[in-house]
Amino acid sequence: MNKNDSSIIIHLLNENGYELVQDPEGADILLVNTCSVRAHAEDRALGYISTLKDWRKNRNRILGVVGCMAERLSGTLTKDYQFVDLILGPDAYRNIGYLIKEVSDKGIRIVETSLDNETYCGIYPAGLEISTFISITRGCSNFCSYCVVPYVRGGVRSRPVQDIVKEVENLVSGGVKDITLLGQNVNEYLYQGIDFAKLLKICALVPKLFRLRFLTSHPKDFDEDVIETIKTQKNICERFHLPLQSGCNRILKLMNRKYTKERYLDLIKKIKEEIPEAAITTDIIVGFPTETEEEFLETLSVLEKVKFDDAYMYRYSAREGTKAFQYESLPEAEIKKRLRTLIDFQNRIIADKTKAMIGKTYEVLFEAEAKKYGTRGKTRGNKDVIVEKNIAPGAVHEVIINKVRGTTPIGEIA
Repeated sequence: MNKNDSSIIIHLLNENGYELVQDPEGADILLVNTCSVRAHAEDRALGYISTLKDWRKNRNRILGVVGCMAERLSGTLTKDYQFVDLILGPDAYRNIGYLIKEVSDKGIRIVETSLDNETYCGIYPAGLEISTFISITRGCSNFCSYCVVPYVRGGVRSRPVQDIVKEVENLVSGGVKDITLLGQNVNEYLYQGIDFAKLLKICALVPKLFRLRFLTSHPKDFDEDVIETIKTQKNICERFHLPLQSGCNRILKLMNRKYTKERYLDLIKKIKEEIPEAAITTDIIVGFPTETEEEFLETLSVLEKVKFDDAYMYRYSAREGTKAFQYESLPEAEIKKRLRTLIDFQNRIIADKTKAMIGKTYEVLFEAEAKKYGTRGKTRGNKDVIVEKNIAPGAVHEVIINKVRGTTPIGEIA
């Protein structure tokens, strides 16, 4: 979501005559786009912002903090970071060029954190890479008890269908091959009778769109029509990201997730029956307040049953203003122990699944140079693959996997 917001900001500043530079020392304006989902993300952002005080003193520079943390901690930023010139919440980007000019011309500070129904309709950032994101919804109305998103991004609202399609068309014409439709919960998309399954099919029919994906699905709202759409539209990738969060029904209820472990497993079973080659990934939170050791083991049991292709695993992060903030936290040492156990458990599953790729052939869309040598690309299931030769970004090849390095499959062009 932040990558997409950054592309919107870059597009708006380009329209106002500003040019993107890679080195902060060469910049007149520096904007820090922030996240509030976890305390660690805020701590890192605040630490980085503190290092920019000297940068700000040099020449007539402008320093801005934007995004969710700017929304949530605007008071702290205003009081304790007085060298910050511009503080903008997620709905305040449309006038960013004008606001920067006001700061520059009048020497004032501007704080704008009001939330409204902004969807950035009519703004079509250029695709700077082979793969990119398009927001189809903004905000969230689910109010999971641990989550700060509804408070910093507002309630869910859907972007007009034709506006989304136009952005898809613009990106495809500009050379983008892999597009991910993005929302806190894409399954809540609804605009003038068009639900997410219908939107997915409409976007898939855009000429020359090579791959289409989506993030993130909420298990409570997942519509089986989406499965049927993926089966019939060959350019939609068979990848499902379905956050589990916990494998214990009592904890799921405390989290206000509105589904049970049994409902979740039934959904996974349905996906695997209809699309056997589907890649399934998830999010998991460990150490939620009052979680017992036995309840943590229930989560591991779900991992063992599903065998996720990948998982984003986090320790519980208390967020002020959320319902779970009032619950008593578990001992830090116990949370860290469970997280380590979870990561090790899931990594063994990933290692086994990656080894099972050896000898098989996959369609790979190459994106960029690999870190050490060769070229990195992605399978339809979003798995990184490396070929140890130079391949142009955007090229598509069938790749035979012949070895594994860590958890990364290495292959040769078929």
